Amino acid sequence: MRLIVCAVLALFVWGCADKNTQEDNYLDASFELCNTEVSLYSVSDDGKVRIICADGSKFALSSEKTLEIMRDINVDYCSGEGLSKFNESRRYYTFRCKSGTQLSINKNQ
Repeated sequence: MRLIVCAVLALFVWGCADKNTQEDNYLDASFELCNTEVSLYSVSDDGKVRIICADGSKFALSSEKTLEIMRDINVDYCSGEGLSKFNESRRYYTFRCKSGTQLSINKNQ
């Protein structure tokens, strides 16, 4: 019986560790990036993501994978205060912290 419970628990944990869905990323954006509600969250056919927060903050990403990078940028460059703008180009991340500091960093650091 103990073996069955352990197997079911392992399958449950493994299933929960699966990739984030678009809904998960939407919720993450709402809580971690916007610090308010998300007015628009769209993913185009080519995978590009657009996020507009209720406070007017705007984000343009090449893919949903960039959300992880945005979280790191928020912590490393904005001291966790949040981002008010973010844009990803082929070579750079350009962003503005909620404090007003605006930076552009090379993707290949």
